[in-house]
Formats: sequence, C-alpha cells, structure tokens
Amino acid sequence: MEECRSTTTPMNQKEKFCNEDGAAKIDETLYRTLIGCLMYLTTTRPDIMNATSILSRYMRCASEIHFQAAKRIVRYIKGTIDYGLKFCQVKNSILHSYSDSDWASCVDDMRSTSGYCFSFSSTIFLWSSKRQEIIAQSTAEA
Repeated sequence: MEECRSTTTPMNQKEKFCNEDGAAKIDETLYRTLIGCLMYLTTTRPDIMNATSILSRYMRCASEIHFQAAKRIVRYIKGTIDYGLKFCQVKNSILHSYSDSDWASCVDDMRSTSGYCFSFSSTIFLWSSKRQEIIAQSTAEA
C-alpha cells in the first residue's frame, strides 16, 4: 500500500465538483460518516476546513469522484499527523489577514465561496469560509 506524505493542500484547488458528474453513486451512509468525521476533525485542523465544506455539499448525491476526494483528505491528514494549532509567546508579534474568493467555481449553481483568516505571529486564530448568496451572472476570464 502506498503511503501519501503530501504536505501541500488536502484538495486540488482547480478540481470542480457537481451533482451529476456521471460517476457511479456510492453508499450515502458511508460518505456521510466520512464527511462527519472530517467535520469533527476541523476543530483542530483548520487546514481541511474548505475541502471538507465543499465535499459536504454532495451528501445527498455523492459519487465515486466525491468519495475519492474525501479519501485524499484522509491521506493528507495521515501525512500531516503532527500538524495542528500551537500558541506560544513571541516578542515581535505581527497581525496578518488574508482573504480570497473562488469566483463562481460551483458548476451546479455558479455561486462563489469567499473566505478570510487572521493570524497572530504564525498561528491562525480566526477564519471563515462562506458560500455567497448571490449567483454570479457572468465571469470574465483572462
């Protein structure tokens, strides 16, 4: 069995998911259980929050493609088992903030997901990811 030691991201950021992807449907109970475990784990592993949130949208219509993506998150966790939140005293602390949006990446309804995070020194202490309520009417590509 091949061991995954990925330390990049738990999911390919350019990967697009949809309700009807043509792949074989899987046991919904198994998929819901896996996603539920990943959601529970996000309390100490915010690095999987976005990927888990995206995959949770497909609990009623999960296919083999969604299940494979969820298993990649589990392999990512296995390869980064020593990651987590750690707070320590630092003399020169700096507050950083980051924000991003994926601009209508959901192919089913063309909604965007935007998010932000704040870090103090090197530790993220506040983050949010939200699916936008307004549907993008058009997108410009370069």
